[in-house]
Amino acid sequence: MKVLLKILGTWLPKMTKTIISGPAQLQYNEVEEERKSFGLTVFPSGQVLFKTPKKASSAERQAFLLKKFPWVQRQQQFFKQFRPKRQGFTSGSDVLYLGRRYQLIVNATKEEKISFAGSKLILDGEKNIQALLTAFMKARAERVFAERLQACLKLFPDYAGEKFSLKIRQMNKRWGSYLKGGTIVLNIDLIQAPKRCIDYVIFHELCHHRHKAHNKDFFVLLGQKCPHYKALKTELERKILG
Repeated sequence: MKVLLKILGTWLPKMTKTIISGPAQLQYNEVEEERKSFGLTVFPSGQVLFKTPKKASSAERQAFLLKKFPWVQRQQQFFKQFRPKRQGFTSGSDVLYLGRRYQLIVNATKEEKISFAGSKLILDGEKNIQALLTAFMKARAERVFAERLQACLKLFPDYAGEKFSLKIRQMNKRWGSYLKGGTIVLNIDLIQAPKRCIDYVIFHELCHHRHKAHNKDFFVLLGQKCPHYKALKTELERKILG
């Protein structure tokens, strides 16, 4: 049965399939497009997206997947070691903020407030601890992301005069995305990362303002604006998913 898959803001027909290679099997989401070559993406969640030309035969598709099967397994194993840790909301839990770990201290008081004290994050309140902490992190993300967007835009003098807006969302498979019209969407979980990693994601999305696809020109521009983007991408995955 066909359902819909949202990729980069576009809804595409998706078919969930399974291929078997020896004792192992691979479940993947297949999307048919007007394209000339096959494309394969493994997300941090372990999910696999297979983009295929509409005219490709079943035999051609199967041959490509079987050839890439070992690579997919290696990618899934790589991401598996960084499985997300569930955020704790009890006193003593770790809270990650801008690349640093803080110990959450919860005080049962009628007054509700949150503040940093050295390596601790002090939360005063009796109810809705999770809601309080989530709202606090969202407010911090709004301020920090807006500040970093303006800082990163300074490295794009050719964008002067163009308007960019910022949206913050909970995203399961992406750190950020670029929407038509100059809107940068950032994953709220980025507030856990160091500012240099936040900048990397913003640089990435700003490059999409000039180049929509991840082609050679895109990565040349990204390398110019963020020379260490590969190392920052790895650091981001290790710090937040680790």
